[in-house]
Amino acid sequence: MPLIGLLGLICLMIVMADFLMTTVGTNDTSPIAMRIGKLAFRLVRRLPETDLKHKVIGPLVVATAATWWILGVNLSWAMIFMGVPDSLVEQNAGRTADAVGYISHVGHLLSTVGGGPTSPASTGIALLGVVVAVNGMIVLTLAVSFVMSTTQTVVEGRRLLLYLGASRTGDADVLKDLAGLTAQLNTAPFALFFSHQDAGLRIPEQLSHIFTRRLDDTDVEWSRLIRALPYFQQYSDAGMATGLERWLSAFSARRSD
Repeated sequence: MPLIGLLGLICLMIVMADFLMTTVGTNDTSPIAMRIGKLAFRLVRRLPETDLKHKVIGPLVVATAATWWILGVNLSWAMIFMGVPDSLVEQNAGRTADAVGYISHVGHLLSTVGGGPTSPASTGIALLGVVVAVNGMIVLTLAVSFVMSTTQTVVEGRRLLLYLGASRTGDADVLKDLAGLTAQLNTAPFALFFSHQDAGLRIPEQLSHIFTRRLDDTDVEWSRLIRALPYFQQYSDAGMATGLERWLSAFSARRSD
């Protein structure tokens, strides 16, 4: 296999590893997608403070991560096909497909639509196309599951915050719910990028506020919940209070001047 085909195989393994760790992992491990998400999040939150920004920032971050996976898988498979000489031909002209033709062919296979202006030059390449189609179905299925899990976590978090906002008994009686939400956030950490035009329904801000008020509570080991927050370990060296401030600054959609 020529170098470009080998490079495509390596890239495919990297992209799929990141995809699987992010979508079906039960912890906050996301080697590449989370970094891309954080970058997109920082860029969008620089926009002026408007209700629209807080409504769209979460979906835009998720869409950015999805774009990375789609482009990564598509280009990786295109390079694998390019690594096999004359593997695709243009149906009308009968000549070998160019780079755009390879990318287009893989795009049709991944979407399981098929068709397109190119066709495989041999039975072996056609069978490889079946593998691409299966890969596309896996990506599509797990991506939908990932989005649903993320949005359900956001909804659950807002439900809890609404209850806390209406309750007069404080937040100690919902310790179990807070622990459950923290566990859900570890399964779907992209939920932290979702904001709301109502500041009282912004999950990172409100969790940080609740935990900060409870740091001196000796009846409950709130620090254990705090340490369980997704990516909090990156900021825990500075202590709980300072660590919470730094964690919030990383996931707050408010513009930081």
